[in-house]
Amino acid sequence: MPDTDGVSLVEVTFTFGGREIKAALKEKGEKDGELRAAASATLLAIEQAVDGRLKCGLADLDRVNALGKELIAVLVNLEYKGNRVQLFGSCQIAGSEIDVTVKATLNATNRFVELALRS
Repeated sequence: MPDTDGVSLVEVTFTFGGREIKAALKEKGEKDGELRAAASATLLAIEQAVDGRLKCGLADLDRVNALGKELIAVLVNLEYKGNRVQLFGSCQIAGSEIDVTVKATLNATNRFVELALRS
């Protein structure tokens, strides 16, 4: 939730490979600060889950309408083994927009997480 200074703190918790991974992030911004914090905290948790084998950061986040559906879309900058790519992920808005943002972020990164775990 945003505090009185317009700063949002979001904490995400995952169970991954039998271990609990937590990450928290503060983000300033009234409009999408809470959603950006959720996406960025998710990316930090992903980095922890793969023991730093990849690095990622949030490039952009937006609410979009595609094919008559309202979505949260994220664009993620990812670096893996010296290669840099941008990944797109999305999730249909249903319920909590924070949960949807986390799912969109996971959608963007899941293929590279699987690749990082294999190597």
